[in-house]
Amino acid sequence: MLKPVTFAIILLTVFGCQKKQKIIEKVSYMHEGEVFMPMALPSPNSIRNGAGSPGHEYWQQRADHDIKVTLDTQKQFVTASEVITYTNNSPDTLREIWLQLEQNIHREDSVRVRESGSLGQDDFEGIKINNLKADGIRVDWHDYATLAMVQLNKPLNPNESVTLSLDWTFPFPTINGIRMGYDDAYEAGAVWEFAQWFPTPCVYDDVYGWNNLPYIGRGEFYTNFGDYSVEVTVPRDHIVVSSGVLQNPEEVLTKTQHERLQEAMTSDEFVQIRNSEEVEKDDSRPEGDGMLTWKFKTNDIRTFAFATSASFKWDATSVAIQDLDGSTRRILCMACYPEEVTSYWHDAADMVKHSIRYYSESLYPYPWEQMTVVRGIEGGMEYPLLVFCRGRDSQGLFNVTDHEVGHDWFPMLVNTDERRHAWLDEGLNSFVNHYSLESYYGEKVHRPDVPKYRAERYKDDLKAINTPPDLLYSRGHLSYRKPAYGLRLLREEIIGPERFDIAFKEYVRRWAFKSPRPADFYRTMEDMSGMDLQWFFKGFFESTMQLDQAVIAVKQKNVNDEWSATITLENKADWVCPVALTITCEDGSVWSKDIPVTLWAWSTRRDVEYIFPSRITEVEIDSREVFPDINRTNNHFILH
Repeated sequence: MLKPVTFAIILLTVFGCQKKQKIIEKVSYMHEGEVFMPMALPSPNSIRNGAGSPGHEYWQQRADHDIKVTLDTQKQFVTASEVITYTNNSPDTLREIWLQLEQNIHREDSVRVRESGSLGQDDFEGIKINNLKADGIRVDWHDYATLAMVQLNKPLNPNESVTLSLDWTFPFPTINGIRMGYDDAYEAGAVWEFAQWFPTPCVYDDVYGWNNLPYIGRGEFYTNFGDYSVEVTVPRDHIVVSSGVLQNPEEVLTKTQHERLQEAMTSDEFVQIRNSEEVEKDDSRPEGDGMLTWKFKTNDIRTFAFATSASFKWDATSVAIQDLDGSTRRILCMACYPEEVTSYWHDAADMVKHSIRYYSESLYPYPWEQMTVVRGIEGGMEYPLLVFCRGRDSQGLFNVTDHEVGHDWFPMLVNTDERRHAWLDEGLNSFVNHYSLESYYGEKVHRPDVPKYRAERYKDDLKAINTPPDLLYSRGHLSYRKPAYGLRLLREEIIGPERFDIAFKEYVRRWAFKSPRPADFYRTMEDMSGMDLQWFFKGFFESTMQLDQAVIAVKQKNVNDEWSATITLENKADWVCPVALTITCEDGSVWSKDIPVTLWAWSTRRDVEYIFPSRITEVEIDSREVFPDINRTNNHFILH
């Protein structure tokens, strides 16, 4: 379970006064608030039901890949062949298959380049596909920059598969920073990072049919699950790490390195597979001439990435996790990095270990065999079993590593559509990061989300969180910080930690290895918490509603040596939240009162009446500043 931290729940507690509080509430019926009206969610069906679960007829496509790729580091050129087995699990007959060609974002005719004038590379010819066949017969295809449409020779019926085979090449892009690139700043050799580098089928689903949005850059990716067999041929002095489990260690590692790797697989201790002294020594690589081919396999992953370099030091350890059936297995945790960053990268494998353990215990057991963090050109990017992290100091390294490793739950396990709903992976992951960081450092981590939220809301809150990322000006705010803050608000203030954690874990369990939409998340949280939360999701995630709660008047009178106080509250904006009142009396007693959000269901102005043993001197709304109130000047009322 996530640890309850940061926000304490206000209870009906009396400080400095033992006399029981008497409460009388007056209601002035004015209007029915729009925020409490039902959300316009997609109608439940047999594929996605009303409880937020996959329905009894849920289906999704599958794409298995067999890829052989060679990197020519001298010419900076990639040559590959690929076999894709595409299985149509849908009830529909398909006459075409759309492919993603994401490296073509660097081509001059890509959508991103036409819109922004950036990322284009004059000499980048893009992916060249040759010899494209379906079930061994040549097929026609159409090039649309980051997309290609393959016209099948015969229809692909439900429950049938087709095999696409193709050869392809592309020049390794010299422009870095879009999730793939190389870093030549190291004495022993450059680090090459491969991501979103091979043709792969677009997702065909029950919501949009073919998800063939062009790859522009801000929105990341949405892909099919499948099994991968990948062979990577590189110079002999290179070390390769990837989204796959190494199948031929005896061919690409020295005998000593192979023994060390086997030791690390079962060890809680830190093991150096390749240390600093060995990096530039010939005997740290297998004897012989020519290039080496590294063979990898992994099952049920949504994409495949790898990194390769002659400069890699290689650290490893492992961590034991408990599976859903109660059994225990070990996860190999690794780090690869050049000697030049050793001063703050030497603990990277242990950082991975912490993240794997924390997320497994808090959400869902890590389903694959290993995880590796790589130091390269990319600031931070996630892929199955492999993450890229720039990291410029120890704390920064952990923060980014933990975030990227966490992405193996969102969206590598829970396969969300990042082209349309970035917050559903970035926001959920950033939310859990907060608690993971506190677990790692053993103390509360200050995350000033509320001030940031208020300060930045006018910059980009003209759009809702659930806006496609390619349309956002401030993706960092609306895809990361604001949804993470909203989820902590929901956990700590609205639902409560215990109740929230049960619901959140169930969402992950229901949608592991499947593809949810925002409505599935909303419905699951309501279903498992037993609470009406549509007012929250509507106001916070689906709209640009604002919160402005105010104390506008306090009247009090002495009745039989007790003070009757009528406090007038007003909701001045269009969103609502519970009201946390802090009331200070003349005798020094402090009273706290949580008023449910339903206070605002019938009126924007409400009177609440309390009996106190002493005269009131101050009334304040949200004294802890946990709610996103845009105007705090009217939250505090002082009586003279």
